[in-house]
Amino acid sequence: MPARLSIPDIEWRDGVLFSRAHDDAYTSQRGARVEREHVFLRGNGFGAEGDADGGRWMHAAGTERARHVIGELGFGTGVTFLSAWAAFRAHAPADAQLDWVSVEGAPLDAATLSCAALSDPAMAPLAPLVAELARVLPAHVRGIHRRAFDGGRVRLTLLFGDVLELLTVMDFTADAWCLDGFSPARNAEMWSEEALAQVAAHTHVGSTLATYSAASAVGDRLSAFGFRVARTPGANGKREMISATMERAPDRKCIRALPKWFAVPAVASTGSAAAPDEASSRNHHAPSTAIVIGAGIAGATAARALAERGLRVTVLDAGRAASGASAAPRAVLAPHLASWQSPQTRIVAHAFLHARAVMERIGAPLDPCGMVHPVNGDDEWGYQQAIADWGWPDDMLRLVQADDATAVAGTPLCSRESPEGALLVRDAGTTRPADTVRAALAHPAITLREQVPVARLHPIAGGWRVDAEDGRTFDAQVVVIATAGIPAGALPEMPEALASDALPSVPFDATRGQLSTLSFDGAAAVPHTVVSANGFAMPPVDGAICAGATFEHERLATPATPHDDAINLGHVERLLPELAACAPARRGAWAGIRTSVHDHCPIAGPVVADGAFRQAFARLAHGPVAAQWTDAPVLPGLFATLAHGSRGTCTAFLAAELIADMACGTPRCVADDLLPALLPQRFLVRELRGGPRDRAAD
Repeated sequence: MPARLSIPDIEWRDGVLFSRAHDDAYTSQRGARVEREHVFLRGNGFGAEGDADGGRWMHAAGTERARHVIGELGFGTGVTFLSAWAAFRAHAPADAQLDWVSVEGAPLDAATLSCAALSDPAMAPLAPLVAELARVLPAHVRGIHRRAFDGGRVRLTLLFGDVLELLTVMDFTADAWCLDGFSPARNAEMWSEEALAQVAAHTHVGSTLATYSAASAVGDRLSAFGFRVARTPGANGKREMISATMERAPDRKCIRALPKWFAVPAVASTGSAAAPDEASSRNHHAPSTAIVIGAGIAGATAARALAERGLRVTVLDAGRAASGASAAPRAVLAPHLASWQSPQTRIVAHAFLHARAVMERIGAPLDPCGMVHPVNGDDEWGYQQAIADWGWPDDMLRLVQADDATAVAGTPLCSRESPEGALLVRDAGTTRPADTVRAALAHPAITLREQVPVARLHPIAGGWRVDAEDGRTFDAQVVVIATAGIPAGALPEMPEALASDALPSVPFDATRGQLSTLSFDGAAAVPHTVVSANGFAMPPVDGAICAGATFEHERLATPATPHDDAINLGHVERLLPELAACAPARRGAWAGIRTSVHDHCPIAGPVVADGAFRQAFARLAHGPVAAQWTDAPVLPGLFATLAHGSRGTCTAFLAAELIADMACGTPRCVADDLLPALLPQRFLVRELRGGPRDRAAD
């Protein structure tokens, strides 16, 4: 279970930030930027911003476009990343990409990070970068946090938590490492044999490493893991530092490998990837073109994530963009609150934090009004345990008493005779899905083609061909299926599961949902936040509350009905009893179909060849040692993002980022321990094991 992150125990000494826990400075007292540029940039062969020679920023051997992945132990004040970002801007080609992956066990808050970074006068020219980083710095929550800059071509992946817990479940291979923890004598865990084994496991032959430390124990451990270690002059008068190069195929036994049936290639696209022990996973002909089928929230976010990685993306939709479920007038953006942890709650919580960051960056509409979730007294203990399990800070998620809940919501949440408290989610809010789709599609590398029903998909040399019903064809190296409306038979030799009317391996479930827009003229006690518990009411817009939503399996016809308006009015009266005595006026209603699966997690990832997968893992029911398993037969370049259900405004963004990571071979934004709960083949695995396909994720 997630635990709360450590709060850094810090103090300022003569203008320099110190850790009291480690009795060590966060940065050099003689100039943080000069030290970082000398040790970590030039020490790894990269030029600093002011250098005439950009070094490794200028090229990446064997690639069509430069893709750099740099790992770091100890994010600290962010000065190393900021210095590298500035140097990348100065020297890298316009189509280059930078992924920076950094582990931090006790993250600084934005204000402290800004003060510490700018305490060095040499950082003053980078003040705009410091401000941009501080503005989007993730919440103090354990796990993986992705932030993007410069139109998406610079990606910062922050791993908040213990280095040994996080690196063991992360899939990436670094071209260079920066070891920037506190001194080995004061922070032994960061320099331990186990930690350095993880660093080595996330390299390839030719990867470099640099650190300010010249300790013999550090050099000896690096040598034992296959690095050729050299001691060179240090920064700011320090006699020595270490620069190293990986010379042999890394031992990756310390990484928790996924079972073969869930293993995903480092580059699950049609590019010709080099052997992972001989070159970087990015030293291949990276895909440059993609087709996304479906222009709803899932398709639009997938297109945006791919476009930001430099691909030219064509989006095809059988009708109009932002139709179907994405045409809902409003939607709630919030985690899934439950008194227990499950793959679904963990995925949606991760997706919620990621979606908030992306929506703010691309200018999608977002009203950060917060959300209260009424809780009766009998459930309080369970929710208190759930809050502890989540590990979120109190200012983001906490249980409040009835009076406080009323003050936050702006209206009582229950009758005065039976007061109820509530869970308060500070960063929840509402959005307009159609406008979010338009914001995601607003990228110069994305071309939208509407009224293009797809008839067939089939592989061609180096990619895929999509045949439209009107005879037009579209070719690309990557295809993402983001609609359940693919007709049966469109995907020969591929899982019929992707056809909404043929479901042999994925238990798709369609439900009809209706939202009602209601005005309560004269009512003073309208909610200021989303109020949600088995139904929801959103704060009023133009005097009208949006309430919902119904869930109906039997009657899938989409026109809105007065019957469902009455159900939604019942939600309002139950959640907001002060409005029960008011006569509402119906302003409008919307109804649509949600597609989900029985385990309530979305489908996101590469598509496997259905028949070949069944043959390869036919003996799966006999246990993991019953056969010598082969790699899962992934169809190169074909991906799916489907079945987001009622949580699509959260999960679509995370699914899009994951697919883009997989297609381009960049560090994944989802840890390997959660990945099986998202991959399309999870239902085949359950079936082959002899169990029901709709049970919880394995």
